[in-house]
Amino acid sequence: MALYSSAPPERPFSDAKPTLLVAWWITLFCTCLILLRLSGRYIRVEKLFIEDKITAAALLPLYMRMACTHVVLLYGTNNIELAGTDLFPQEIERRIIGSKVVLAGRILHAATLWTLKFTTLEFLNRLAGASLKRVYKLLINILRCVLVASFVAIIVSDLAECHPISHYWQIIPDPGPQCRQGFVQLLTMGVCSAVIDVALIIFPIPIIFSTRIATKRKILLAMLFCFGFLTVGITIYRIPKTIKQHGDQVVRSMWASIELLAATAVANLVALGSFLRDSGVRKIKFRPGYHSSGTNSKPQGKGASGSDRRKAESERRAKSASDEWADDKQADTAFHSSPDNGDGARHSQSASGSGISPTQSHDSLIQPDRGSSHVAPGLGLETPRSPERVVPAGITSFRRR
Repeated sequence: MALYSSAPPERPFSDAKPTLLVAWWITLFCTCLILLRLSGRYIRVEKLFIEDKITAAALLPLYMRMACTHVVLLYGTNNIELAGTDLFPQEIERRIIGSKVVLAGRILHAATLWTLKFTTLEFLNRLAGASLKRVYKLLINILRCVLVASFVAIIVSDLAECHPISHYWQIIPDPGPQCRQGFVQLLTMGVCSAVIDVALIIFPIPIIFSTRIATKRKILLAMLFCFGFLTVGITIYRIPKTIKQHGDQVVRSMWASIELLAATAVANLVALGSFLRDSGVRKIKFRPGYHSSGTNSKPQGKGASGSDRRKAESERRAKSASDEWADDKQADTAFHSSPDNGDGARHSQSASGSGISPTQSHDSLIQPDRGSSHVAPGLGLETPRSPERVVPAGITSFRRR
C-alpha cells in the first residue's frame, strides 16, 4: 500500500471545535500534573531536583504547541480536497498561515515529548548513580545521545520532506501529498518515540531487582515503570490511524494531544506516587521522632537535639579522663562494670546493619519504611546513649577544674 493518499475533504470549524476543546483541556491537565509535582517536591525538601527543573521546562513547548494547534484548527491547512471547492482569497490566506504554523507545531510537539523523556532519563541517572555500576552510567550517556540525535532527525524529516520548502504552504495548485500530509515526520517521530520509551522502561528493571528489598515491592516498582507502555501503545495506534484518515489534521491533533497526556502522566508518575505514599527524600523535620511544626521542637522517643548530644559527649569524655587519673581500684571497677558505658549504642548501631541502602538517598521509591532504624546513620546522627553510672564521691578530687 502506498504511503501517501488523496487529500481529505474540507471540514468546517464546527467539526474541529471539539478537538480544540479537548486539546486545551489536556494541556491544562498536563500543567496541573507538572505543578503538583513541583509544589510537592518543594514542600518536602525545599528544593527541586534536576529532573523537576526539566519537567518545568516542558511547560514552555507545551503551551507554544497548544498555541500553534489553536491556529491550525481555526484556520485549517492545505491538506484538503480542492476539487469542487471554492475558496475565497481570505480563506486561502488563512490556510497558508495554518500550513506554516503546523510545521512549527509538529516540532514543538516533539520538543515537549522529548523534554519529558529527558525527565525520566535524569531520574534514571540518579538511580544508576546509586547502583555504583559504570555500565549503567555508560547506558545513560548513550540514551542521551540517542535522544538528541532522534530529535534532530525529527526536525530534518519535518522540513526536508517537501521541495521546495514553500510548497508546504502552497494551496493552489495542489503541491502534492508529500507537501500536505507530512507522513515522513509522523513515522520518524513515532518510531523514535516508541523505541526510546521501551528503552526507558527496560533500563531500570535490573537495578530494581538488584536491590535488597522485598520481592513484592520489586514487582510493584517494575509494574510502575511498565506504565510507559501506555505511551508506546498510543504512539503505535495513532500512526496507522492518521494515515488511514488521509492525514486529516483534526484526527492528527487529537491523537497528538492524547499522546502528550499519557507521556506527562508517565513522566510524573514516579514522583507523584512517592508523594501519595509519603515516602522518598524529605526534610529532617518530617522524620519520625520530630514534630512537624519545625526543627526547633522538642525531641521525642529516640530523637535528640544537637545541643543535648554535644553536652552528653562532653560529659562522657570528661568522665573518661577522670577515670584514667583515678587510683582507686574499686571506683575503676565500678565504672567499667556498668551495663552501659556508652558503647551499647554503638554496638546496637553496628548490629542493626552496615548502613542505608545505596539507593536510599537517590531513588524516591526504593526506601525503607519511615520507622526504619537506618535513617539516623544515613543522616550522620548518633544514637543517643544511655546515662552513665556516677563515679563514687571519693574520686571527685580528680575531676578537671
